[in-house]
Amino acid sequence: MQCPVCKNDEQIGMDLRSGSFNEDIVECPTCGTMWSVNHGHMAIVKDPLQDSFLEALSGDNICFAA
Repeated sequence: MQCPVCKNDEQIGMDLRSGSFNEDIVECPTCGTMWSVNHGHMAIVKDPLQDSFLEALSGDNICFAA
């Protein structure tokens, strides 16, 4: 999967668990963007380029075929 901001293929995965809560968060080591994919939709958790023209698209605009 590519970073939604810089299109880098490298990523760092984190598995967050607490009780029944389970979420996989992915971070780009190049630009620092953090995102999660759930049910084919991407949600940006942290967008370090939020105020630039390179900011990520909202999760509602990105879909992945499974």
